[in-house]
Amino acid sequence: MSEIFGVKAAMDKALQQASRCAQSETSDNYVALEDELEELEGQARETFQSKMAFASLLPKLEKQKPLTPSDLKTLEMLVVGDAEYYLRYETKLDVWRSEFSQILKEITALQSADLDLDVDGLMHLRALCREARRVLPDLVFYFDQKERAGKFQQATKGPIDAEAYRVLTEIVKDMLESEKW
Repeated sequence: MSEIFGVKAAMDKALQQASRCAQSETSDNYVALEDELEELEGQARETFQSKMAFASLLPKLEKQKPLTPSDLKTLEMLVVGDAEYYLRYETKLDVWRSEFSQILKEITALQSADLDLDVDGLMHLRALCREARRVLPDLVFYFDQKERAGKFQQATKGPIDAEAYRVLTEIVKDMLESEKW
């Protein structure tokens, strides 16, 4: 139960910092918010870990024993649960696609102008490139998560072979030892 209090306290701190951001939009306030959100995510991860029986999977994986549907679901939560939940709740994919498409149209228009790019045109092009580089990480992250979840689903569709057991064992060990998974 004390883990939940840690999550709630971290939520309170993050929301208080978000309120400070709304009152005074400074880079320092937003950096502080980023730190609070990182702490909140860590608290949520640790509490999640305490609620799941991940360690019980390790002996089965090491001995290559068959996994029950419940074991597979637990393994899925451990390996790609974060990706699947991200995909489930992400709502801005169409916005990112649209923004990126608009930026590309503007770059195309600059190219089609067939003019020597003057200082203003070059600065406009730089601004467009910066905007594209702002949107691209969101798109890349989304599709990385989608591909990661898909690969896990594909890999666990049928019987798990010896190599897959070895890889899954290493993944579970690494994740259980890591502070950032």
